[in-house]
Amino acid sequence: MNAAGVFKFTCKRCGGHYLTITHIWGILAGLNSEQWQEWGLLKDNHHWQYEFKEEIIKNEDDEVQRGDYSEFQEDDSASEPEQYEIYRKDDNHENDEYFVNCENCDREIEFGWSKPNRTGLIFPVDFSDFVVNDCLPDPKYSDLWLQRGWNVAEHAHSK
Repeated sequence: MNAAGVFKFTCKRCGGHYLTITHIWGILAGLNSEQWQEWGLLKDNHHWQYEFKEEIIKNEDDEVQRGDYSEFQEDDSASEPEQYEIYRKDDNHENDEYFVNCENCDREIEFGWSKPNRTGLIFPVDFSDFVVNDCLPDPKYSDLWLQRGWNVAEHAHSK
């Protein structure tokens, strides 16, 4: 909510006023890979801070379950780690995924970035201060923005 008491976002479905940013990425763990996610609220100034982090563990029913981050804390023992104990973040950030959702009803909200390569501030299309010329679409929305006549290539060169 801004100083005038007006929310920059009001969900079209439920009337909620808060958005959650979720970042999903992969970690190479020896011969296996893992999926992790972190999330937090988007502020009215387009900044956010991740408040939660968990491993995405798929069970037999293919449902996401919460993981325990404490299992992956640094091992202070003198022994060398086994191959399956080596954890490193996947360096290919093109495979990372970002989502903006209504905190109340979980409706996905289309958004763009203030800088190329999914960096800078996040500008949800449903924010009252959204200006298409001030941002670049998240890659999953590029085709949709082009269909609307929002010249994505022109924006990419002007940044």
